[in-house]
Amino acid sequence: MENKLSLDFGSKKPKFRRKIMQNVIIDRKSKYTVVGWYVESKEEVKIFISELLKDKYFRKSTHNTFAYRIKLENGSILEWKNDDGETWAGNCVLRELQREEFINTIVVVTRYFWGIHLQADRFKNVIEGTKIILKEISD
Repeated sequence: MENKLSLDFGSKKPKFRRKIMQNVIIDRKSKYTVVGWYVESKEEVKIFISELLKDKYFRKSTHNTFAYRIKLENGSILEWKNDDGETWAGNCVLRELQREEFINTIVVVTRYFWGIHLQADRFKNVIEGTKIILKEISD
């Protein structure tokens, strides 16, 4: 499950280990990869997503659902999510970030779809993938 991908997000070390877990969940041929990364601004999120999508693995996937929470200088929390065509999946990621009170964190759940519709189970997989990566980066 460890990263075998060619991602390089520069030399800045996050406050927690960056974590990439490939094929962490396989459900009826759909494969899920999750990425956790430390971010401090919307600009860093843009750079992160841009770098992520330069990797062929992520660029060719069916969905790259993500959410982030960033603590602003005034103490408020900026939250955002993106479903990337997997309707409501971004909300699942954001809810887990909120529930576990993660800040300055982005989580991307990548899905490769292989023809078998998962219906509501796709949300279970997104939530489980998010929980797995959050546990890994908090250890």
